[in-house]
Amino acid sequence: MLQKTLSILTLIHRWGGLIGGWFCFFLVVTGTISVFDLEISRWMQPELADYTDTGTISEKSMDTSYRIWQDNTRQNRFSFVILPTERYPFIYVLSSQGALFNWQNIDPVTGKVIQTQPTVGGYFFDSLHNSFLLTRPAGDIVIIVLSIAFFIFILSGFIIHLKHLWKEFFKVRPKASALRFVLDIHLGIGVFFFPFLLLMVVSGFLFYAPIYMSFLNPSPSHYVVAPYQERQATQSHSQKSLFSLVQEAKTTFKSMPGFIVITPKQIHVVQSDADQLAIMRNYIELDRASHQVSLQVNHPTFGRYILNVMFGLHLTRAGGDVLRWIYFVAGTGSSILVATGLLFFSNKRRHFNKKHISSRLLFFYKVIDGIHVGAMMGTLLAILSVFLVNTVILADNTAKASLEINAFLVVLVLSFVEGLFYSFYSSVMHAWKHQIGLFACLCMIVPVLKMILYPEILNAFWSSNFVYTAINISFVMTGISFFLLYRYLKRKNAFI
Repeated sequence: MLQKTLSILTLIHRWGGLIGGWFCFFLVVTGTISVFDLEISRWMQPELADYTDTGTISEKSMDTSYRIWQDNTRQNRFSFVILPTERYPFIYVLSSQGALFNWQNIDPVTGKVIQTQPTVGGYFFDSLHNSFLLTRPAGDIVIIVLSIAFFIFILSGFIIHLKHLWKEFFKVRPKASALRFVLDIHLGIGVFFFPFLLLMVVSGFLFYAPIYMSFLNPSPSHYVVAPYQERQATQSHSQKSLFSLVQEAKTTFKSMPGFIVITPKQIHVVQSDADQLAIMRNYIELDRASHQVSLQVNHPTFGRYILNVMFGLHLTRAGGDVLRWIYFVAGTGSSILVATGLLFFSNKRRHFNKKHISSRLLFFYKVIDGIHVGAMMGTLLAILSVFLVNTVILADNTAKASLEINAFLVVLVLSFVEGLFYSFYSSVMHAWKHQIGLFACLCMIVPVLKMILYPEILNAFWSSNFVYTAINISFVMTGISFFLLYRYLKRKNAFI
């Protein structure tokens, strides 16, 4: 009975992991990048490099924000105002356009709209991770299905390798065959990042599933009006400005609020959750009809609180830069886990069938090899193409954001085409070498081009603005890593 169960789990892990692994790799990579979505948005807008964090806002900046919100409302766009943080020290009005977002930056002191180049920014990678650029409910359903599948792949892999884990976990044999080396990496990383993967998969599932599965949805958040007394207001409620409301919220919450939701009936100034694990969303409300201000405090049930904690963990809402880097490293390791699992499948199948293989089975393996290239290197090259287009296209090109998206899609398709072409008409190793080498070179070229074309980012370093420098260094380190992988492939002739 036990052996039969293990055989079933092995089949699930092998064949389910093959198809699902392509999509899971995409999800893990885009999710890993999204950890630094705000920093990426700043890097893609070099005009922001000249601005420093003041930690203050002015009445003019709030008036400008409200005016932009009104413009978006007239165009039937849902939008809200996001207040400055240490990560993104600007006020910006974020509006949705399908699965994508658009925003306008406002100087928090002068209230002037900062003219920046159009770009998809870090929100593009958020959208890829959250919905594959699909609108609701299709995007939500796809993520729910993949979360369930990924959970099954992780659990089945852990169970089938359990008896060998202690013996094999500490063995990494780079001088052994490529097949053995890939399996060593897969097992080692799988054990090391198992808790992280489990947490991300479960919390990602719970992020969307309760919307469509009522039995998973605990009681909704319950807000009650807390005792609230206006502190030295300079205006009556009937004349209250957005600025004075934010100041009251700042005093009440003892920190800068997170964002403002404006509707025809109410204005909600929501507490920032950047320094707490559970997403509570306490807010100060202005009723626009009665002109009454009240403090709304969230008192969730135990089940809802646990759900809010899970959301906070998935979205890296607490822990600052340290936790974000931990997530980035863990996400990178998880990407390697999925990639090595996919490569081990095709290598092992080909190794055991190389002498007695039918033409139909050979065709299947060639298709798999080609898709592997596109699913992995295609994803990485497509993401890099967004940064490359952002760097080389002129800043005043109004179609720049569209070009970034088009570059992503075109490069992704071309990677699949090259992978399948070499898989059938030569050796898939040529496609791997071409794309890994190209990726390594571009990773080292992009930051150099950025500094040449936008020298203002060099001044940011001397203003203690290290975002641009940190991302450029990350590009270079990634390029070096893939260059070493390229050399390994040339020397070992792996993945054939």
